[in-house]
Amino acid sequence: MPTPTFDHLPEDKKERIFSAAVKEFGQRNIMDANLSNIVKDAKIARGSIYQYFSTKEDLYIYVFDTLRARRAEYVNSAYELFKKAPFLTFFQEFYLRDSEFLLLNPAHIELGKQLYGCSSATSQGLIRQIQNKYKEKFIIGIEYDKYRGIMDHHVDSAILADLCVHMVTDIFIFQSIYTQLSMSNLRYHCEQTMYLLEHGTKPRGEKE
Repeated sequence: MPTPTFDHLPEDKKERIFSAAVKEFGQRNIMDANLSNIVKDAKIARGSIYQYFSTKEDLYIYVFDTLRARRAEYVNSAYELFKKAPFLTFFQEFYLRDSEFLLLNPAHIELGKQLYGCSSATSQGLIRQIQNKYKEKFIIGIEYDKYRGIMDHHVDSAILADLCVHMVTDIFIFQSIYTQLSMSNLRYHCEQTMYLLEHGTKPRGEKE
């Protein structure tokens, strides 16, 4: 985490350091990233970075925590549906808002691709933290639907929550699959996945 010295910097200087770190960590994973590149891009004195962050890992975690907070604020309106509309309706709105944020902030997608492609303890720890946070929230919504009788009680809440977590994080993979990632193909993928979850794959009208 940042030191008190960093916290007391002028906002424009903090933003320069943050932006330089986003650029570097979006191009190289935590193991290969070079602090000297960040120092150069941020136009700060050589060595001063250690007055602001004790380690490269601290700066890396700060970058992700900051972006996740901005991402969470952007999707916050989706929570108006949480435990009010059916869980899958909430999740579709959540997913589309989250995807929209990422498309508006492509640097976050590049960071995510580096994160999920790295085996370092720092990266793996961040991935577990992110996924567990999503999963815990999703399980609450799923269990509430089962309590209200609008979701089959045989559904394994943890497995459905895992599927939803993977959908949220797989956008970093879609970036490599699609020639041009867009809200149109993300929306189609989400709608089709929600349809499969709600209706399965049986032909319409087929009886059990």
